[in-house]
Amino acid sequence: MKIWAKILKGDKILRDIIYEDDFPLKQSSFIKALQEISYRLDSATPISLPTHLKHFERFNRVKYLKRDFIEDTDFDCMILERVIEKKNT
Repeated sequence: MKIWAKILKGDKILRDIIYEDDFPLKQSSFIKALQEISYRLDSATPISLPTHLKHFERFNRVKYLKRDFIEDTDFDCMILERVIEKKNT
């Protein structure tokens, strides 16, 4: 699975990465992926609840706001989006 992770302040992307790993979409593996993504983005890791994972599964996107972080952040939100590759037919 590929995930495009980005940190935004207002409408401006401050930092972004493409994270790729073969992990099952379970709470524990999603949190580990979130920790690795946060490390690569040089950011604090947000608190991830089961509702975040459900939202990601259903909409292929999840948004973490300032209130989801224990530490102060210099940005407004972190967004994770699943990259869905088109298959040529």
